[in-house]
Amino acid sequence: MVLNQRIIARESLDSSVPAVLKLKKRLKRFALDNELDHLPIGDIVSVALEEWLTSRGF
Repeated sequence: MVLNQRIIARESLDSSVPAVLKLKKRLKRFALDNELDHLPIGDIVSVALEEWLTSRGF
């Protein structure tokens, strides 16, 4: 639902991640491979984090 809404209230979630994980590069590759390259990486990260928290009951 969130990914389909372009006009939505947003807040910044600044986080540093270990460079060795190469998350930016891997997320870009994932987006291209799954025809999601039109989506901001932040939206993909938001959905992944939402699913992770929900699966743990939060």
